[in-house]
Amino acid sequence: MWAGRTRGARRLAVLGLAAVTTVGLAGCGSDSGDEAENAAATRTFEAQNGAVEIPADPQRIVACGYATLPLIQAGADLAAVCEWTREIENMDEETLAAYEALPKVAPDGSVAALDYEAVTAARPDLIILGVPARAREELDMAKLEALAPVVFLGPTDPGQWRELGEQYADAAGVADAYGEFKQDYEARAAEISQAYAGPLGDLKFAGLCSACGIEPGEFFREYASSYTTNLFDDLGLEFPGEPADPEDVHGEYLSLEQMPANLAEADVIVYGVDADGSVPPELQAVFDSPLWQNLPAVRAGNLVPVRHANAATYETALLALESIDTGLAALPERS
Repeated sequence: MWAGRTRGARRLAVLGLAAVTTVGLAGCGSDSGDEAENAAATRTFEAQNGAVEIPADPQRIVACGYATLPLIQAGADLAAVCEWTREIENMDEETLAAYEALPKVAPDGSVAALDYEAVTAARPDLIILGVPARAREELDMAKLEALAPVVFLGPTDPGQWRELGEQYADAAGVADAYGEFKQDYEARAAEISQAYAGPLGDLKFAGLCSACGIEPGEFFREYASSYTTNLFDDLGLEFPGEPADPEDVHGEYLSLEQMPANLAEADVIVYGVDADGSVPPELQAVFDSPLWQNLPAVRAGNLVPVRHANAATYETALLALESIDTGLAALPERS
């Protein structure tokens, strides 16, 4: 999660609206066939920071942000990563061991604190940055580009992990491996959509973020394609509405006093919970408010707690889909 505790840093979590560039590539190989020359072969990769000449077969990659977990899962040749603690609970033992073994060059959600000396020590031949587009201005791109080619592919809303994950894998030369779980995810999403889009498709859904750094007396309302709600993007269910500030796009911080006016029309409210099903403390403080308890959806029991709500790869999103299926099946509205 790239949401901090200060207002300025937290706004990076509410990602701005901008186009994500589709990756294109053109390979160029060695004429001699010599192994050393093959190792030095490059190709042109179209990223958000322009056409970048990158290694055709990178051997020492530094990855940050949304690029971290998909590249670990795909078995990319990583030399270091930024922290990605938001999905620790989603990692299996093998993935967690691989993650923990890698040197960390920045704390989770704070690319402004990137340790450039640590990046240098990793001796990268490619740097892949998947931090939110708004965070790009916090990076010294010139300093990084002096170390290795830099591919910047930053999301402008959390739901873009789908296409971006494939692009990170492409840049890292492990596209084939990354696609392993895509078909499983799409098949499971289609099953859930078929089961619920009909019975629940006319209902209005709303979301609450459970890990957005909310302060006492406020909540984070999620609209479509936000941190938790993006997991419903492929299920045929509607999350209407938009933030008052168009730059916020997918969600906004609101005071508890605004809760009745903001959530009273929601038929169903979804929110993230920990992997064991427990409610995070900051969200529990919201639930303890009489304003929450008097919402029509809450009084009706139309709530969907989502485990693994921070999932941002096909493999981990499969875990979230199972939780969503369980929650939707339990809704009283279906009876």
